[in-house]
Amino acid sequence: MMTILSVNEFFTNHAEGLALLWVAGGEGNNRSLLLDPQQKLGNVGYLNLIHPHQIQIIGPYELTYLAALSTEEYQKTLAQLFENSKLACLIVVDSDEVSTTVTQYADRYQVPLFTSRFTGESLISHLHATLARLLGQRTTLHGVFMDVLGMGVLIMGDSGTGKSELALELVSRGHRLVADDAPEFCKVGPDTIVGICPLEMTPFLEVRGLGVLNVQALFGDRASKKEEALCLIIHIEQMTPNRVQTIDRLQGDYRVRRVLDVDIPEICLPVAPGRNLAVLLECAVRNHSLKMQGYNAADDFCEHQQRAMRVNEK
Repeated sequence: MMTILSVNEFFTNHAEGLALLWVAGGEGNNRSLLLDPQQKLGNVGYLNLIHPHQIQIIGPYELTYLAALSTEEYQKTLAQLFENSKLACLIVVDSDEVSTTVTQYADRYQVPLFTSRFTGESLISHLHATLARLLGQRTTLHGVFMDVLGMGVLIMGDSGTGKSELALELVSRGHRLVADDAPEFCKVGPDTIVGICPLEMTPFLEVRGLGVLNVQALFGDRASKKEEALCLIIHIEQMTPNRVQTIDRLQGDYRVRRVLDVDIPEICLPVAPGRNLAVLLECAVRNHSLKMQGYNAADDFCEHQQRAMRVNEK
């Protein structure tokens, strides 16, 4: 499905992250960027007059090429560039200065002209990631999304199981809140899902009995984070004695949850009096990290046990 994004909306939402300055062509703010999920990487590229991109990047090499043209060829090239009806905007990189002629053409043809302090390669990489987020599949999950030890962790569970209290304790231990209650997840790559907080409500956490808290105001700027890749789901659950008996004492309660066609590991933590869930969650994250590196404590334990049994047999 095609997505239509005005250049003004694009600039308003992403200028800070892309270090953009609007220098000319202000009357072209209603020009549209047509985003096709099948061609999102083709929307951005260096100056190309034969197969023009919607967002044309002009770097030092392109500026050198234009400067070497004769006056007639220079004017003809600029006219060909700015007359293209598909052109959404033009971005000059690695330079804060734009020639008067280029800004005049931008104003004449009402084409937004930006500058960015990023290098061309870096800006294109950022633009591809930005467009991928705009075009990616999205879903909202109920829970608290956090950055724990550098890993995106979604805390899920029924209402009243203590998700927010657990999140508050984790923040007090130096971890970071991304989104409370309804984080939004977007698929930005074949196996990559990024979670954010809609409406820029990241610092706010609702805790029963305390109301809405601003963890950034309480614990400092590092208590919150705008986005993080989803790596692990922790499901906290009130368990019956029969349910507890079904948990594998050796391997734990591990499963997989499908989110936007990506398998995300999920761990179930039983809620019970006296259990320190913050410590258990931190250990779960550390243990998951070890598993990703190829180490499994249960397998290692079994190997030690088997070696001890062989020694005893002798």
